[in-house]
Amino acid sequence: MKLIKSELILEEFFIVNSNYRFIEPENDNENFKKLIDDYEIDIDFVVRDIKNEENRYLIFTKININNSEKQLPGYGLFAEGVAIYKFPKDTKLSEKEKSDFVWTSGVSISINSLRNYLSTVTSYYPFGKYNLPSVDLTSLLNTKRKELNKKEKKSK
Repeated sequence: MKLIKSELILEEFFIVNSNYRFIEPENDNENFKKLIDDYEIDIDFVVRDIKNEENRYLIFTKININNSEKQLPGYGLFAEGVAIYKFPKDTKLSEKEKSDFVWTSGVSISINSLRNYLSTVTSYYPFGKYNLPSVDLTSLLNTKRKELNKKEKKSK
């Protein structure tokens, strides 16, 4: 099947902050691969339209893994990145369509960029590569929209 390019263009992706902690297991018999399934994972993102530049959007995305009060052995990870997206100047997309692209494809691409970063850096760590589980994007986006709607109502 021939690729049909999206109108959403990823211009750049940068890691702006990251942190790693090794949390030593209490015994040598710990099954690290089983433990990581129980890691608490928090994902958040913020979408910004760059007003002084036409058709550009920033998505700040952060992932916090196993950094709750009750940490499990293995890794404590944090990564935050920013992605810069644009649309072609001659795009025929409406503002609503652009927003939908950014909120679905843009957020998904940003999370996957952080997933790749975490997988690469942890490949050098004692327990080996960490693969972020698949994300239920629909649930994440719905939760974020509800959160933004609550903030909007409170500010009125």
